[in-house]
Amino acid sequence: MNDDTTLRLERIIDASPDSVFAAWTTREAMEAWYRDGDGAVARVTELDVRVGGRYRVEFGPPGEPPFVEVGEFLELDPPRRLVMTETLMSDRQTMWAETKVTVELHDQNGKTRCVLTHEGFPDRDRRDGALGGWPGFLDRIELLLSTR
Repeated sequence: MNDDTTLRLERIIDASPDSVFAAWTTREAMEAWYRDGDGAVARVTELDVRVGGRYRVEFGPPGEPPFVEVGEFLELDPPRRLVMTETLMSDRQTMWAETKVTVELHDQNGKTRCVLTHEGFPDRDRRDGALGGWPGFLDRIELLLSTR
């Protein structure tokens, strides 16, 4: 694992692994957490949750060109693990292509230890850019699941 091109985050979420896995794989939940800051919107325009299935999410502030994330599911092991590719574009410019996101979910007495590994960034700057987004996404997953 190259520390310059890999991001790893860990979070305890007060919800079951089943609930956390569903947050990553259902349209309604993804649209609730997959936003880039307060007031932003997200729209899941494609979601085929199966190995080889694709997803597409458009997100960002209303009235501005959205960030577009597309990818393919590589592994699905509910409710323990999902692996997907990720390409992120902004206003038709690719910010990074074919990175890999692995989400591992571990039961810890009714809560979930979520380990997110995002690897394959072209450089440290783009990895650090993702570090600006993922913690907020995990915060919103936690908030979404705590209100259910």
